[in-house]
Formats: sequence, structure tokens, C-alpha cells
Amino acid sequence: MEALTVEIITVGNELLSGRVINTNASWIAGRVTRLGGVVKRITTVSDDVEECSAVVREALARRPKLIITTGGLGPTFDDRTLESIALALGIPLELNEEALHMIREKYGGDVTPPRLKMAKLPRGGRPLYNPVGTAPGCLIEVGDTIIIALPGVPLEMEAMFEMHVESIILRLSHVAYTSMLIRVDTIEESSLAPMIEEVMKKCKAVYVKSRPKRNGEAYIEVEVSSRAPTMKEAEENVAEACRLLRELIAKASAKAQEL
Repeated sequence: MEALTVEIITVGNELLSGRVINTNASWIAGRVTRLGGVVKRITTVSDDVEECSAVVREALARRPKLIITTGGLGPTFDDRTLESIALALGIPLELNEEALHMIREKYGGDVTPPRLKMAKLPRGGRPLYNPVGTAPGCLIEVGDTIIIALPGVPLEMEAMFEMHVESIILRLSHVAYTSMLIRVDTIEESSLAPMIEEVMKKCKAVYVKSRPKRNGEAYIEVEVSSRAPTMKEAEENVAEACRLLRELIAKASAKAQEL
């Protein structure tokens, strides 16, 4: 059972300075995971062309099935993600007529030099329509890897992901994913750890992760997840693991009350 491997590259000085919270990375990772893909790495890089192109080359060397970039597609001088991708691939940027048509439609035919910049894609790239903003995205295939460049504005990125990327993930992924959360407030995480280990040994098709939470009161949130060939099988795996974990927690809690 081979999962679809994905790397996410978020581009922007504002992300590295802390001025902007990187919500795009978590949003994309969540969507990819629920669609059956596996996010292997998330990288944040500056708007510097050399830095960004190096990150793209490094990602390609790991041969994921899909690389998704966000940010750097706009009309300003520091929007240089497509230039970085072109440099990483050793190909030129070229004016794409289909992308130019998209730009003209957005601006009523008034295409200034900064707007024309958004229609220049790496050679062989396919423009992706932006239903919310102005900058087209770009899809380019490199061997067995697909690179998809999306805008950094969250509303634009999310709309374009749903329009263009979800169908690609569903087509390439042959794995179903599901998860369930269990709240634990009767034992400490150190006592819970061996129970989680036991569950994962007995239920090999699941992954169990605990996270301490504090929302007014302290408790432990446990996520039980599974990837399987079918959703039915994934749900059965999670249900069995949750049943076993709840039994172990109940026994431990009852024993602690007797002491």
C-alpha cells in the first residue's frame, strides 16, 4: 500500500520574520492528510530566488509525488517563486498565452508590466485559473513529480486547492485515511504512554499520538488514525484501537481509585 507523498513549500519573508502566521502550511497539510496523502516535509523559505530554487531542488531530489508551493506569484518585485522553480529546473520563464488571457480577463484588458509578469511561467508549465484573485497558479510535471504553485493569500490558495489540487490527490492516492480523537483526563501522559505502545503493537495498522491540552482545564487529547486500502477498513482499524485503548484506560483508572 503506497501512499501519495507530498512536500509543502511556503514562500515569503513575512513568514520567516513572524509577522504572518503560516496558516497555509497547516491548512494544506490537513487537507492532504484527509485525502489520503502523506506530508513528508514542510519547508518555509524566503523570497530569495537562490534560496527558494535550492529548496525546490532538494525537494525534487527526495522524489515526492507532489510538491505544493504557496506564495510569490503576484505582480510585485519580490514575487519570484515561478522564477525560482524555473531556475531549479534549468528552464526559462516564458510568456504563457493562456495565463495572459486569464490576466486580461481579470483586468479588463489593461495589462501593465507588473500584471504581465504574472503570465510568465516556467517553460512547459500549465496555468491554473484563480477564481478569487488575479495571479494564475502553475502546474509543471518533472519526471514522476508534479509541482503545483499556488498564491499565498489564504482565500485564493484554498479556492485553487479545491478547484485544481484535490482531484489530483484523489486520482493519485490509493489510500483511505480516517482518525478519531479521545479525551483522557483520568490519568497522566506518562501513565498513558505504555498503553499507547501496547495498542500500536496489537493494532499495527494505526498510529496513536497523544497531545497535552489546556483549555481552561488540563487533559490529554489522543488521536488514533489509520491508512488503509478502503475507508471501511481504515474505520474498522481505528474503532478497534480506540476500543482497546479505552479498556486499558478504564482498568488503569479503576486501579488508581482502589489505591
